[in-house]
Amino acid sequence: MQNSQVSKGRERSLFVLILLVIALIAGLVLERTTPPAYAENISGDLIILASLQEQPPAPTPAERIMKALSSAYPDRIGPAEFRNGDWAFSIRGTWFYYAEGRILPERLRNRTEEYRAMGFNSNYPVDLPSWESTAEQRAARTRSYEESRNRPPTPRTTEPRPVVRRPNYFFEALWNLSSRDEAWAQQEQIDFLGFTLTIHSGISQQMRQINQIILNESRTNASVRQWINAIGTIGGWNWRNVASSGNRSFHSYGIAIDILPRDLNGQSTYWLWSSGYNPQWWNIPYSGRYHPPDVVVKTFESFGFTWGGKWSNYDTMHFEYRPEVFILSNIPLAHPRRSTVN
Repeated sequence: MQNSQVSKGRERSLFVLILLVIALIAGLVLERTTPPAYAENISGDLIILASLQEQPPAPTPAERIMKALSSAYPDRIGPAEFRNGDWAFSIRGTWFYYAEGRILPERLRNRTEEYRAMGFNSNYPVDLPSWESTAEQRAARTRSYEESRNRPPTPRTTEPRPVVRRPNYFFEALWNLSSRDEAWAQQEQIDFLGFTLTIHSGISQQMRQINQIILNESRTNASVRQWINAIGTIGGWNWRNVASSGNRSFHSYGIAIDILPRDLNGQSTYWLWSSGYNPQWWNIPYSGRYHPPDVVVKTFESFGFTWGGKWSNYDTMHFEYRPEVFILSNIPLAHPRRSTVN
């Protein structure tokens, strides 16, 4: 009887010992498989850090501009690529480099000091800015004007700086011309709103489509019909420099159009003309400026033409073919240029 009780006591002790061992093993396993709270934070931070490291760096201005130009003219410019330490693309076998914003051919890429940066617009507005939103800019111009009027003239003590002009190499290569005769050979005459218009053959397809859209609109839109009927002249190709500038006008390439009415009725259309009689021309309100109907402006823009009425130095009669401006400004084009040769 006594031996039986001892045996049962030993079995009980052994059972308890086994339970303790199992509990100890379970505790060790749980400790190894369950990370502490700080480990979760570390893991999360590592995931965030890895995510940040995976993000590609923001494109440089050189990459953005060169890729935008390549996308804007896919039938004329090859793909942009990083080459010899700079962004570049090819036009008919000639490599052009960003060259600090000058867009120079390979043979001139290291002569940036001789040229001015081209300054591609990346803030073209979708809509005409409200008059109120331009108040600060106009006030700053007025203050600068008043200060210059009251400032006594200072004698010149140094030699004038040499004029550094905008390089023409890129646009000459883009439109395949470098002289008046070569430019003329690239032009085409089309009928546009009842006028004979001379433009570069590379945009004739776009201009014919714009013409048809505007004429269709005029059938049901009285303001467009009245605007067409009031047109006095439409000018396109004209080999010349920009007024008051040594820079070549985009009219020289045949990619700019001026549409003027027979009578401006006292309205302003070009800041330089207006500056002759109004020294504070920037304060002429929109109501005092000649504006084509909004649907006309939007039609031109949908094909990649910028409108000079949206410039601070306004030129409301002027449209020029610059699809890269819309790409750089993140404005989708309804009618982008295709990869077919014109």
